[in-house]
Parts: sequence; C-alpha cells; structure tokens
Amino acid sequence: MNHTLPLAVRLRHRLITSRWQRWLFPALCCVPYLACLIWLLAKGLVWIAQVMLAPLVMAAILAGITAWLAQLEFRMRWRRGK
Repeated sequence: MNHTLPLAVRLRHRLITSRWQRWLFPALCCVPYLACLIWLLAKGLVWIAQVMLAPLVMAAILAGITAWLAQLEFRMRWRRGK
C-alpha cells in the first residue's frame, strides 16, 4: 500500500524543516535593495548600481576563495593521515 500524506501536512512539514526564521528577514531585506537597483538602472545611473553591488561581489569572491582554500587544506591533511 502506498500511504501518502495530505498536501497540507507535507507543506507544513516542509515549512518547519526549512527554518524560515533564518532566511525570511534577509529575503525581505533584499526586496527593497533589488527594487533600488532596478530603479537606478532604469534611470541610467549604472555607476551607482555598480557601487552598491561591489561589496556583494567582493563577499562572494572572498567566500569562494575561503571555501577553495579550506578544501585544499583538508584534502592535503587527509592524504597525509592515511
């Protein structure tokens, strides 16, 4: 027998396991930020939009380099330990 839960129960379970308290506030903060970027681009003020995006791009680059270096460091440590 195939017992499937009702849709409401599955959605409630997914909402609970998604830990919405963690991502709801940052997601709500992104809405005016993105609206401002779109408005600036529509007005032709591309350089201001680039200034606003620069910290996000730099943070993404830093996170990528950090993850890459951590992967290299732990890969080397595990090989030496064997």
